[in-house]
Amino acid sequence: MKPVRRVASRREQGVVFSVSFLFLLVLEALFRRFTTDGLRFQAWNSERMMQTLSLRELRDEPVRSLWYLHIQPPLLDMLRAVLGGLHGSLDSVALVDAVDRWTYVAWALVFAATVTLVFAWVYRVAGRAAAIVGAVVTALHPGALAFATLLDSTAASALAFLWFCFELWRLQREGGSIARLATASLVLFFLRSIFQWPFFLLVALCLALRNVPLRRVGRYVALVALFAGPYVAKQLALFGTSMTSTFDGLNFCRAIGLGEPDLGAMRLPSNVLPTGLPSPSSAAVLRQDEKLGGYYNYNHLDALRYSVGLKYVCRRALLEQPLSTTLASFAENASLYGEPSSRYQPNVLVDRLPWREPLDFFFSSPVLWLLLLLTGGMAARRLEGRAAWLRVAGLLLPVLYVATVSILFEKGENMRFKYFIEPVLLVFLCMEGSRLSARVVARFTTHTVPVKTHEGSGVR
Repeated sequence: MKPVRRVASRREQGVVFSVSFLFLLVLEALFRRFTTDGLRFQAWNSERMMQTLSLRELRDEPVRSLWYLHIQPPLLDMLRAVLGGLHGSLDSVALVDAVDRWTYVAWALVFAATVTLVFAWVYRVAGRAAAIVGAVVTALHPGALAFATLLDSTAASALAFLWFCFELWRLQREGGSIARLATASLVLFFLRSIFQWPFFLLVALCLALRNVPLRRVGRYVALVALFAGPYVAKQLALFGTSMTSTFDGLNFCRAIGLGEPDLGAMRLPSNVLPTGLPSPSSAAVLRQDEKLGGYYNYNHLDALRYSVGLKYVCRRALLEQPLSTTLASFAENASLYGEPSSRYQPNVLVDRLPWREPLDFFFSSPVLWLLLLLTGGMAARRLEGRAAWLRVAGLLLPVLYVATVSILFEKGENMRFKYFIEPVLLVFLCMEGSRLSARVVARFTTHTVPVKTHEGSGVR
């Protein structure tokens, strides 16, 4: 059965977006009475998070603070800097509360956009009924609701990855848009540290596998290099790394089972720690020990040196510890990755949802992996020829990239990173589920509809 080629109207997409947005706002209004501070559904405000700069510095010197940001890509703190500037007359707790309140509104828009994009994508290949099912499941998904009410960039990252995969899927030999694909790739790069510059090379490979002409592949590489290249050069010149985040040393040590080693008890070679770093006087975000509320500022230069030291410790450990120890740690990471994404942190809204248990069961190990194995096998049976397999590989590699990095370079928050790919997986399951249901209905109809004989009698 060939996919149904349709496009949801702007009116239909507008309705889905508006209903999703209002649905989340109503849920938040209903459950906010259970919060401890009358605002936040989880225990952390945005200042407490390791990956954020302090709103004090973002308000007082936004450009300088973002220029000397090294702990994460800049898009989240750019949003917080704008919101902090709009509430510049406030200070301390009031400033944090105002920014967090408007961040919830922004994430509600992200939530609605995610539901709408799932609806639009499924609509194109499976029709309106399957698209409605996909939109409803996305809107009710406990993980989607959990990260729409978490003040970090997880929800936005999942939307950006969904958009990226949608654009990659649309990019046939003569169709789609290289500019839109490059834009989606750059949003991922500047939003989440899991998408570093090697991701662009992977995407170029995916385009080649999907039989995209080389001139279009070159145009993609040129576009992403034009915007990401200067940022990589800036990071290299200021902090001695081409990465957008300096948490890599800490993440690597956790991933292989070392936890957070105490460098004070170790004797590191003199050439390990970086030299030529910016002066602490360059920006307050490099020298302030604490953020608003007394939380530690991980953008401090000492934290940068600590992370570089941890990378050295990790390299030594990989050479010295038994391979079985490393593999056992990776297996533990994979097990954490399979847990329900909504279980990342307690959430007064999600914890009270009556539909949480069945959907968490569906979106976690082993059920999710078995469903993907079953539907993936069904899809593979329809592939004919080497070219078809290569085109599918071009779609699958980015998803495998996210899953692999989430397992090999993190321990503890792996289930949160699984949400990055869950909207994409839901689209695939809706597509295959629609095909399967259509086959079942067709087979049932064939065996039950009476057939007229020459004598006029009906036989089944």
